[in-house]
Amino acid sequence: MPAVFPATSARVAAWMAQPEVLGVVLVGSRSRGHADELSDDDLEVLLTDEAFARRTPTDDLEVLIEGEGSARRLIYDAQYLSLSALEAKAASPHDLDHWPYEQAVVLGDRDGRTAAAVAAAARMDPAFRRARLLHATIDLQTSWRRAEKTAQRGFAAAARLQIARGARALARLLFALEGRWVPMDHWIEPELRTLEDPTGAGPLLVAALVEADPARLGTALAHLEGRLAAAGVPGPAQRRDLFLELIHPGRAEERAVHGLH
Repeated sequence: MPAVFPATSARVAAWMAQPEVLGVVLVGSRSRGHADELSDDDLEVLLTDEAFARRTPTDDLEVLIEGEGSARRLIYDAQYLSLSALEAKAASPHDLDHWPYEQAVVLGDRDGRTAAAVAAAARMDPAFRRARLLHATIDLQTSWRRAEKTAQRGFAAAARLQIARGARALARLLFALEGRWVPMDHWIEPELRTLEDPTGAGPLLVAALVEADPARLGTALAHLEGRLAAAGVPGPAQRRDLFLELIHPGRAEERAVHGLH
């Protein structure tokens, strides 16, 4: 279990002494092994529905800052939400409603519901994973090819936008292959390094962005074909039909969730 600051531990004990507090969860960089000298304790304080309803939006964040001047540092920031709101995240299509809980640490749990809600929020449904793999594959292939053509036309800014779109699709692909959620953008590099990634596609994603090189995306996709086939994703010869299926109007809601627009 990652260590939290002493002041955080004391505050957790105080929270758990309040009957309306049902749990406290550590999320963020310190829960995921990415902590450095800039890191604070990112917390979620889970309340009963009644207690949360009494709070205003401006009351939903608590921070502790210690020191002054160059010694000033943020110790913790705590978001208040209801336990039922966390439980509802299990059905959300948004990565940000899931990714923080993959490595979350339960610091307080009044009745076991907090740990259960964290585990449910972290889990990726197999049907959701399959849809994500299909859409991300097509989105990656389309973005990579468009980026190359756009660069050939001399539209450097537009090409970078397509490369970024392809990189996002590749990220969705890589994390979904391992049943995981896409991290927040500012943690993409350290999180890519936590993947098993036997084909080395993660470093190619980073290189595509840093070098503005769409060919890196095409190479990554080629390296992933074996894993995609094993996951049931149609191969290159069937991609045209898959593309036409996914852009059908009847799949509009699914596209809105998985990124192919």
